[in-house]
Amino acid sequence: MRPARNSGYARVNGLNLYPAIIAGRAHVDPGVAEALKHTPFYELYVSIAPRPADWPVLVAKMGELARQHYDWSKEVAAIAAPTLLVFGDADAVRPAHAVEFFELLGGGKEDGGWDGSGISSAQLAILPGVTHYNVVASPALPEAVTSFLDARRQNAERSL
Repeated sequence: MRPARNSGYARVNGLNLYPAIIAGRAHVDPGVAEALKHTPFYELYVSIAPRPADWPVLVAKMGELARQHYDWSKEVAAIAAPTLLVFGDADAVRPAHAVEFFELLGGGKEDGGWDGSGISSAQLAILPGVTHYNVVASPALPEAVTSFLDARRQNAERSL
């Protein structure tokens, strides 16, 4: 399947990714597993994996998944649970696509109102100076998560 091109971006596999990211997906296979050992992903993997030696197997599966076509927009739109979407402003996923996902979850449809009654149960955080690859290490992430959870708790308390 050939990705559609538009304004310097390519839409493929349900995500609006930059063309260089799409091209790189073709090369994610066990052969790059050794090079990926110098990434935060590998550090996390070996800290929790029951069999760290299976790293090349995981890389192969990630590459296989990355090359498959998928469009989860119907499934995303069906999520009823409060949801926090977190992206970086330098993410592999374009910010406009993050907003599309937010809208699928009911966010961004109307003004939240003076009293906040129009605020969606979905929240979108686009963290500054953050990429797709270091978002979990961003000092802004805990604040975004805490704010989201606090809002859910306050809404639950108001409902009682």
